[in-house]
Amino acid sequence: MSNKKNIGSFYTPKIIADFLVDYLSKKLTGDNLTILEPSAGDGIFIQSIYNHQTLSKQIKKVIAVEREKNELEKVKAITKSKSLETIHSDFLKFQNNNKQKFNLVVGNPPYIKKSLLEAEQISHCENIHKLFPALSENKIKNIWTAFLVRSINFVSDDGILAFVLPSELLQVKFASELRALILKEFERVEIFTFNELLFKDCKGQDTLLLIGERKSKNKGVYYCNIGKLNDLGEKRFTLAQNVNIRESKWTHHHLATDEIELLEKIKKHLHIANYYCTSKAGIVTAANNYFIVDTKTVQEYSLKKYVKEIIQKGSFVNGSVILTQLEFDNLVKQSKPTFLIALNKATKIKTNERIHQYLEKGLALKINERYKTLLRNKWFEVPNVGNPPEAFFFKRCNEYPKLIKNNASVLTTDSAYTIEMKEDYDVENLIFSFYNSLTLSFAELNGRYYGGGVLELTPNEFKNLPVPYMNVGVKEFNSFVKAFKGKTSIKDICLKNDTKILKSIDSKIDSDSINKIFSIREKLYLRRIKTN
Repeated sequence: MSNKKNIGSFYTPKIIADFLVDYLSKKLTGDNLTILEPSAGDGIFIQSIYNHQTLSKQIKKVIAVEREKNELEKVKAITKSKSLETIHSDFLKFQNNNKQKFNLVVGNPPYIKKSLLEAEQISHCENIHKLFPALSENKIKNIWTAFLVRSINFVSDDGILAFVLPSELLQVKFASELRALILKEFERVEIFTFNELLFKDCKGQDTLLLIGERKSKNKGVYYCNIGKLNDLGEKRFTLAQNVNIRESKWTHHHLATDEIELLEKIKKHLHIANYYCTSKAGIVTAANNYFIVDTKTVQEYSLKKYVKEIIQKGSFVNGSVILTQLEFDNLVKQSKPTFLIALNKATKIKTNERIHQYLEKGLALKINERYKTLLRNKWFEVPNVGNPPEAFFFKRCNEYPKLIKNNASVLTTDSAYTIEMKEDYDVENLIFSFYNSLTLSFAELNGRYYGGGVLELTPNEFKNLPVPYMNVGVKEFNSFVKAFKGKTSIKDICLKNDTKILKSIDSKIDSDSINKIFSIREKLYLRRIKTN
């Protein structure tokens, strides 16, 4: 597994390669076709090409590039045809100053994080991004983006690109420039998403198929979701055009056009979360396990005068929309790390033997050598502690996002965003209004998900969530809190509150539309957790 992680070698299933080759054969016309496979791996695409009865007869030249010599030997053994040229090279070197064009560029580029790349590879990736001025050099996060960008450049004026890619292309903000580039370079774009993981040994990495055609009679962006892999081979799928593809993210592909239109129609009448509140990241300690301690440690090192109460992570406040003082006290009794060591300039460290001992422990653990602690004037002084916020929004979640009122008046780490209400708006109203299928659907669409189906929203993604804010009385809010604690799932809350909250936007909204929005949220949620 570690070697696969380092070289990005998660090889394409045969059913995918066979489908793509057969599907593309109907789009490619004429003889003397030239094909490039920039990351040949074990040669599954090359094998599918030469095994295909039609496409194999139209080939003039196939170039297979692979940096692993033992894998390239497998590719060479696939066919004796002189049309196959195998090249033992890193694609990043092969592409340098290479001006060839191909009718088809097909493959599954490696997935390697920037931190695992060599300096020379990073340099090549940055230079590749410079081929298109709209791309930012600092957007290099993973090697697959450079493979995609350079491969687009290899596609001829009437050619086709067909890649297996991580679903990050649909979701994350850093890929927004790539999405814009794809729309600019190809007249027709097709995206296939899957309910099954294509790579069982790469847990949590969702995958898609991207097909881009330089020229097409039927222009536009088309998508379909594949329930089972066998549906591909048996042609049990229908491509639908996505009319809202210009959205900054493409997660909308998981929805039908009428579902997207319904969400967007209602969204136009709403303010976003940032209209009602301000939010910012919580406290960055640089070493939670050291700076956030339990009551035993507080007593052992006589830290009581120097600590502040804090919530470290969302799992400590499961199942509620209010953190009460009693609930926080129970966390303390359970020996959870609930105290932030908040030393400052006024702390007399040299004259306090116990604190000095704890700091020596930190030096032994090399906490002082961490990147963020090196930026501080004194490594042990956690900056920007501030005051307890009105509420927290935890940036990561499993079943549903957590927006929680802070009745315990405690601090939070950067696992959450701190919430302060703007004038004329109330935190109870915001929390009540937040939990509806529309807002939660946009949380699924605007955020990103990864290993284990965890959903994450960046600060801006939270700020831009549409919220149908409504005023509720104390009695109604207390009833909501009680119902929230007693729920079996978030569906219980949505079923109870959707009609009331959504009709507060427009009294004419019908039950069918409300039920459809409920189903949309459930569909998006189930799609996300399938990566478990």
